[in-house]
Amino acid sequence: MDLPKIGTTYPQERVGIAAVQAYAATSGQIWRETDTGDVGIDGQLEYVNDGSFATGRTIAVQVKSGPSFFKHDANDAFKFYPEEKHRRYWEGFPLPVVLVIHDPRSGKSYWTDARQELRSPSKAGHAYISIPKANLLQETPPQVLFENAGVTDQPFIDDLTEVMLALLTIKSGEQSFPLSYFDLYVQGLTSICRSIYYGMDVVMNAVEFNLVAAKAEYDMGMGGKEQDFVFGFVKFLLAQNLAQVDYADCMIDWIDRQMQPTFVAPLTSRGRELVALINREEKRLLESGALADEGGMHVAQEGFFEMLHASYYRRQPRIRQFQEIMGGKET
Repeated sequence: MDLPKIGTTYPQERVGIAAVQAYAATSGQIWRETDTGDVGIDGQLEYVNDGSFATGRTIAVQVKSGPSFFKHDANDAFKFYPEEKHRRYWEGFPLPVVLVIHDPRSGKSYWTDARQELRSPSKAGHAYISIPKANLLQETPPQVLFENAGVTDQPFIDDLTEVMLALLTIKSGEQSFPLSYFDLYVQGLTSICRSIYYGMDVVMNAVEFNLVAAKAEYDMGMGGKEQDFVFGFVKFLLAQNLAQVDYADCMIDWIDRQMQPTFVAPLTSRGRELVALINREEKRLLESGALADEGGMHVAQEGFFEMLHASYYRRQPRIRQFQEIMGGKET
């Protein structure tokens, strides 16, 4: 009988898509398949929190199904070799791109954040994307899958006053590292309090001031526990929806480079409301006499940051010479 034949590829692809759909259904997440214009993204998953609220935290998903995607077995991972066009597409995609490979024989699916792999300096030069065998999709908690989209394990605090109190009360607890999240929030404000700057200079300046103010007889001490505490502030900003932080980029510094990230992130409307709340509380304390009036000085006020000229001025002659040699216009 002369009828259209679909071959084996289409059924395999649908089995893989069905596995992601099943994961979304059983874990309570939202799956939106790409109906038209699929050029490297099969669909999107949106994170639904424990309260069954859709959060807007979204990841893109590309599914590859079939035995051929498991032939490059590297003990603890599978190696996936993408085409160059997909490498460029996924690396530049505005959302995390979770690559899922599905084995129709076992019914198991494995995943990794392909965009993160392609952007990671430690993976530069690799022709493949590594998909850990430990990343079994069917056993992955949604918070883990959505981590690079900014989903954290910290609970959301509805009341903004309670958020301010949390900033005030979350402290390191180490005598040689006196620091609160409130320190980092108000001292990082910049751009007319429309953005927040985060970096180790803010951390160290705040700690050193607090040590001097407390007349401490010891210097600042910072180990792994303190590093975790400070990075927890980045998670707090995201969990409380206070700033538009590129958490995936932060994770490259935190995981790959084992260092604190540095960034400037716009405050959300909620973050700006928190600044206004702090200003109102400061005004109340002024009126009660608990705080002195110091003119134009406020608790929540913008600070300035800059590239230190001392860090690059010696390179300026070399930069100029390079331009002249390469044919750039004389400046």
